[in-house]
Amino acid sequence: MHHVRFSSHRSVYRNPRSRGSVVPVLIIVAGLIISTIIFFAYTRKSVIGNSKKQVAAEKAPLTGSDNAEPKSPTPGNPPGAPQAPTLTPATPPVQPPTPPVNLGFARPADVGEQLVRSLSSGDLKSAAALAAAGNVSQLAEAEAVMNKIFKDLGYKVDSADKIDLLGQVENYTRLSIPLRKPGELTPSLRLQLDLERDEKMGWKIGKLHLPKELSGALASLPATPAPAGGAPSTAVLDKKVIPTPPGSPVPAKIPGAPNSSPSLFAIANTQDALSFANDFVMSLLHHDFAESKKFIDETKVPAQKLAGLCIVFEEGQYELKPSKPLVVTIANPEVSWVIAQVQSESLQQSTEFGLELQRASVDQEWRVVGLNLSEILGSFAQSAGKMGVPYTPLVKNPKGGESLALYFEYDRAELHPRAKKQLEIVAGLLKSDPNRKLNIAGHTDALGDDSYNVRLSRGRAESVKAQLVELGVPPSQVITEGLGKAQPLGPNQKADGSDDPEGRSKNRRAEIFLDF
Repeated sequence: MHHVRFSSHRSVYRNPRSRGSVVPVLIIVAGLIISTIIFFAYTRKSVIGNSKKQVAAEKAPLTGSDNAEPKSPTPGNPPGAPQAPTLTPATPPVQPPTPPVNLGFARPADVGEQLVRSLSSGDLKSAAALAAAGNVSQLAEAEAVMNKIFKDLGYKVDSADKIDLLGQVENYTRLSIPLRKPGELTPSLRLQLDLERDEKMGWKIGKLHLPKELSGALASLPATPAPAGGAPSTAVLDKKVIPTPPGSPVPAKIPGAPNSSPSLFAIANTQDALSFANDFVMSLLHHDFAESKKFIDETKVPAQKLAGLCIVFEEGQYELKPSKPLVVTIANPEVSWVIAQVQSESLQQSTEFGLELQRASVDQEWRVVGLNLSEILGSFAQSAGKMGVPYTPLVKNPKGGESLALYFEYDRAELHPRAKKQLEIVAGLLKSDPNRKLNIAGHTDALGDDSYNVRLSRGRAESVKAQLVELGVPPSQVITEGLGKAQPLGPNQKADGSDDPEGRSKNRRAEIFLDF
């Protein structure tokens, strides 16, 4: 028997059919490899060539681009002739404009406080930058003026808490910063800022008003030549036109000067309407009748009207509103109207009164020629019940004009404590002019018989006279009378015939008519 031996190693055994299938696969793989090598070789050559062209183009002089649109023939060369290369000038990269500094002043007072801090610390550069933040072309002028005032002349600013918000004129809000002369302990001058809203800064300085004592600070600014041709030029300073000879220098950036933008600074030779009104109202807030009388034209504003306003301010404890306390509604060179907005914490109310100002010319001082007190008197009378006795200090007098009114408790002739304070102002009026006379009329409500009411009304008038004499007024200057219930201010009865206690309370009074 023959035995067949099989090898245990598979590698020795080959299947003839499998050998034939491997060869085509190897041919395909080899083809792919060769194709890949050819592709990468060609691509690398193309990339290197383009890179060399780009480097050469960057190093070559600037010429027209090969891909640019055809240029028109160079002037002087016929069409079709070789054209000279057109050089394109190098254009520097455009830098975006530097945005204005966003100072972000939310309130006008914030601008003033920052300026005071810079001036107090001696940082005049920062103060000038703040002043000229709305127009950087005025920075040099601002630096020159700041150095002149606060370095060369030695002026000082008061603390930031002494800044006053005066009010609004046109589209500006006015701040006042107190200034002290060298050696002074208390301020005697003030720097005023006109502030306007700015979209990016919140608030910015539009104009700085210097007192006339500092006019030299502007006169020392560098000069600019007059316009070519030697034509006479003018410089405008506080609405005065000052002619200058042909060819002479014009102070830099004085308002109205030729070839200059409006100056950041102005000299206040006289008070404008807003500043004048502020000083007048401040005298009222300090309950200083004698001082406030200096602001009025006494031929047009009766003394009793001014006295009544002083009394209202004191009794109601009014103060100026922190926002827009004064608003100039009409601003003409010789006539202005100002609204004064006030508030009273004790009465929980806000109200206002009007001032009419007038002056003969721009060189003259303003005077108060009219007081519209209807709003403030009405508001005060409405709230006076909170203080006990119905009260309004001014009433219409039958003889014309207005009288001061003092009110009494029911069936009493003794003065209310409030009335005594009113009489201090009246006494001051009488003592200032011995020729003045005072007429006092007492009144009652309708309760009681006529004879009793006449006696009661006369007693009320005599109580007023006695208080004035105690304050130093000669008895000969005071004339009294009792009118009983004959001249009521309010109704004693309602429409249905029932009693009207509120109306009767307005009739229990004494009226003071200043006959001068």
